[in-house]
Parts: sequence; structure tokens; C-alpha cells
Amino acid sequence: MENENNQGPVIDNNPSKPAGNAKLFAILAYFGIFCLIGLLVEPEKNDPYVKNHVNNGLILWIASVICLVIPIVGWICSIAVLVFAIMGIVAAAQDNYFTIPIIGEKIKIIK
Repeated sequence: MENENNQGPVIDNNPSKPAGNAKLFAILAYFGIFCLIGLLVEPEKNDPYVKNHVNNGLILWIASVICLVIPIVGWICSIAVLVFAIMGIVAAAQDNYFTIPIIGEKIKIIK
């Protein structure tokens, strides 16, 4: 792509856009144990975008395990976990950062 003055290619230096496989790892973070992939693969494991979504994925994974142990109330809470996971997947697909409502600001597993 060239700019209007024909001065060569235009490079998109938008820092909010994830590079490489970061978007894929951000989406995978909301699918249970797959959130660990974003912690292990270089160079995406150091990307703040991936860390944000992996942190959310870990929180939701832990919450879903707890919800399975607690009868009735846990099953109701698992609906909230599912809704937050869908919200996170949509945000990751749109290249946006996402923080889980209510608990996301208070709990940071990945820094």
C-alpha cells in the first residue's frame, strides 16, 4: 500500500493491533486449559495483549472449576462464566483488551 504522495509504502504502526499469532492465543485463552498456550509460546507470551486475555482465561477457568464443585449455586454461576468467556472471545476477535466485570480488576494472575 502506498500513500497519496507516492513516498513509498505506508506502515501501520498501530500499537493496539496484535502481531503474529497473538490474536489466536488471545481467543484460545477462553477455552479452558488452552489458556496455557499463550503463556508458553514465544514471542507472544510477552505481549501485553495476550497476557491480558490469558489472565482473564485463567480466572474464568478457575471460576468454572469452582462452579462445578458447588451444587446449584455453582451451576448458576457457571452461566456467568460462560457469558464472560463469550464477551472475552468477542473482544479478542476485535483486537480489544478486555477486563472481566466485577473481579477482573481485583485479580491479576499474570502480570
